[in-house]
Amino acid sequence: MFNTKAVGTAVRQKDGRPRVTGEAKFYADVLFPNMLQTRILRSPYPAADIVSIDTSEAEALAGVRLVMTYKNFPKAFRDTLYYVGDLVAAVVADDETICEEALELIKVEYTKKKFVLSLEEAIEPGSTQVFEGVENCHDWEFHYTMSDRDPETKLFKTKTQTESNAFGDIDKGFAEADVIVEQKGIKYAYCKSPAMEPRGCSANFDGNKLNVYTHSQGLHDEKLCLAQALDIDSHLLNYVSPYTGSSFGGKNAFPLDRNIASHYLMIAGLATLHLRKPVHCGYSREEEMLCGWSRGSIGDVKLGFKKDGTMTTMDFFHWQEAGSGGDKYPPKNAVLATGSVLYSHNVEHQRSRIRYVHTNRFCCGGWQGYGVPEGTYAVETTVDIAAYEMGIDPVELRKKNCMRAGDVDSGWDPLTYKSCYISSSGIRDCLDAGAKHVDWKKTWEHPNKKTGRIRHGMGVAIFAMAAGRPGPGNSSEAMVKIFPDGSAALVCAIADIGQGQHTVQTQIVADVLGLPYEKIGLVCHDTDSTPFATLVAGSCATWIQGWTTYGAAMDAKRQVLELAADKLNVAADELTMDEHGVHVTEDTDTKISFSDAFGTRGHYGGIHEVIGYHVHNSPHATGHKDGKADQIYIPKEKGAQFITMDVDTETGIISNVHVVMAQNVGKALNPKVVEGQLLGSRHGVENGLLANDCIVDKRNGWLMTPNWVDYRHTTAMDCDVTPLVIEKPGDLSHPLGATACGEGAACPTLASFSNALYNAIGVRILETPFTPDKILTALGKIPAKKGKK
Repeated sequence: MFNTKAVGTAVRQKDGRPRVTGEAKFYADVLFPNMLQTRILRSPYPAADIVSIDTSEAEALAGVRLVMTYKNFPKAFRDTLYYVGDLVAAVVADDETICEEALELIKVEYTKKKFVLSLEEAIEPGSTQVFEGVENCHDWEFHYTMSDRDPETKLFKTKTQTESNAFGDIDKGFAEADVIVEQKGIKYAYCKSPAMEPRGCSANFDGNKLNVYTHSQGLHDEKLCLAQALDIDSHLLNYVSPYTGSSFGGKNAFPLDRNIASHYLMIAGLATLHLRKPVHCGYSREEEMLCGWSRGSIGDVKLGFKKDGTMTTMDFFHWQEAGSGGDKYPPKNAVLATGSVLYSHNVEHQRSRIRYVHTNRFCCGGWQGYGVPEGTYAVETTVDIAAYEMGIDPVELRKKNCMRAGDVDSGWDPLTYKSCYISSSGIRDCLDAGAKHVDWKKTWEHPNKKTGRIRHGMGVAIFAMAAGRPGPGNSSEAMVKIFPDGSAALVCAIADIGQGQHTVQTQIVADVLGLPYEKIGLVCHDTDSTPFATLVAGSCATWIQGWTTYGAAMDAKRQVLELAADKLNVAADELTMDEHGVHVTEDTDTKISFSDAFGTRGHYGGIHEVIGYHVHNSPHATGHKDGKADQIYIPKEKGAQFITMDVDTETGIISNVHVVMAQNVGKALNPKVVEGQLLGSRHGVENGLLANDCIVDKRNGWLMTPNWVDYRHTTAMDCDVTPLVIEKPGDLSHPLGATACGEGAACPTLASFSNALYNAIGVRILETPFTPDKILTALGKIPAKKGKK
């Protein structure tokens, strides 16, 4: 192992200056001469067929270059519409004003159809089908029952596809339980990611290839999918992401699926190829609000305990809204909150059934937490009920049952493995740190002891989230270049969507090479200049890309040391590098400069750069227990969160919300960046505090919260967050002992918020958002709304 100077310190972020000074150029800042503009005609109905469409008047308008519909561009448009805002047509014209005028000239005749606008309605037998001939409810396709458990390793050797994720005997578990706690109908509202930058792109054909400028979470994967969707060879497409104006995981593009909100790529790409002119297609805030909804779910949880509080059995049923198509994968991550992972330490009997459900309520897309907040909300509020019923401190009950390092991940998302080991935990340390910070032992009290108008509440929740998955399709690549002047560059397409990956990865390069962080450059913004890098999602970048960057830097370092070894007449393994050049490790006087080590060079040749390259396929061999490839350590993002608040029992208003987020990150590669990631725990508070929900007009499916005025996101003005970075280095799954830190901060927030609310008022509210009227109804201060319990 090498000495770390950059790693572990709060170095200035590589892209910090251009972002804060306005020098950074986003896709909307990319301008080409005579670039055309685009506007989209969207469906006014939640479900309809297009009977006829007449674009002749729009096409005749001066300045209109192209009108796109399902007739001439069936890859991007269709004649059946599934939500208000679905694509009907697009106008490409000289400017935005002409586009808007042309949209008014398009004549469309629709046949309106029945629609379904809520999860509750969609799961009812016989409900209106979103996709004709297809039921709304779908079982998760990869449910497995795990069996044949090895008595020595505790890993499962057999998996059988069934209707649920399960192990043990659920009926036996509950029959033997001393205490059974059950909670049904736990509802998480349908929510929208808070990305500041709306979706969009600018495309230009330069005579040789199509160049697409956009935001991105995974340049190479999105480029390949777009090339396939446009039916062009990949070498004819360069995908460029100058900067991404935040994403929170919710702007991953997949143009091969027209139900995922990547339509801007298809429209601009097809139009540019057709017209051979640059085309800009950017969404307004209102259009952005039609994309990427998630979280909406209903859960049932049943837990079995021994008298001493040991959790032995868990049954979990989860329905999650998948809108009118889109990303169906978040629901499976809800299982991470169950006995399969988070409570794997003691649970012997587990069953989880996941269903995703279609509605006509916009296209869905996972974002920060990617399904974990929903499962965590359902499970952690039920665990809290159990703590109260058994008279056990909620913190202590979680410490007794939460996952530990070496516990078994029971195949919640099996790829090449059937089950594996959890590489590290530290949840108990996070619980201790958070409890100490809020003075839990002295200030927490049972709600039946609270009186007065203003009542103080304290809540806690824990979480576990995946940090990438081992197996086919989970890899990344990088190059590291070292130059004769002793500087270096990381060539890597890993996306930085606000989580600091560009900074952290160059910190790794600096310390592997022994060079100052300031001497490490970065090439990262397009696919023509970089090798493939993994998608930034699921908090996997630190794990997968960290190994890749480390390996590429080690390969480049090896080559430089071999060059110097020939000049110094010593073995390469006797040498090391620093900012001054290469020297013998035990004799700093025996040295050579980088320039001299590289040798003679000139216009026609010589070594002008040394290029190290590495491809990392996860998991790495160091993650094998005792060197056995079938016994794998897999990292998890994990931690504990505490929330305190005050509730006015006369108005139902919640105030003075304070979040304390404690997370074990192994080794904090950049402490400041890590603290910034933990501030993401605010996302979940808004669902409780600001009454956020996807509110649609039940008569016509129109979105009633189409902007950031009607749908507010939590800011520093709404609640305080205290990040507690817990470092327990040594996780075997990373070369520097780091573990994931990114999306997890939002995972326990609604659960801990709900638990704090109960602790304040003594009543459980199952349905979010926690509006003042719901609080007052729960307290018996006002009658329930008609049709509500």
